[in-house]
Amino acid sequence: MRKGLLIGLLCMLGVSSWAQSADRLTDTLNSETVTYGQISYLAASYLGLVSDDASNEEAIESLIDNKIVKAKHMGKADAAIPLANLCNICCGAWYVIDSINYCLFKNPYYAWKEMKAFNYIPATYTREKLLSGYEALNIITRCIEHHDRDAHERELRNAIIEEEKQHEKYW
Repeated sequence: MRKGLLIGLLCMLGVSSWAQSADRLTDTLNSETVTYGQISYLAASYLGLVSDDASNEEAIESLIDNKIVKAKHMGKADAAIPLANLCNICCGAWYVIDSINYCLFKNPYYAWKEMKAFNYIPATYTREKLLSGYEALNIITRCIEHHDRDAHERELRNAIIEEEKQHEKYW
């Protein structure tokens, strides 16, 4: 009896701690226009830079402190974020783009231009467009999928290189 009660209590604690981030994600998904704070929170929490109960302002500061984005390209936490700046956060957080211009300047314009070229955003979207939560989460999901796919490919490539080094030792 005690064991069942303890397991039930632990499950409730686990669900309540997970519910905080789920509520934030639902709020973002349902918003008509996403804000700098919402997008920064999603990126920072995915990267493990902030806890689930961090504020949007803390998320923005963590992205700036970790040099994922420059402070001059960030707005206030409750301000609507234009598409180019959302692309800039995505490119900095998930290494989506390897273009020379973006690598040199870390500019929202180059992030938007490259993500448009890779078809991560529709061709009709301008860089000033304000996105709904649904549209923003679609873009972020594409970036995460790209990052995960590239990470898997890097792991395979590194394993092959390591195996080749091992074979060279014995030949």
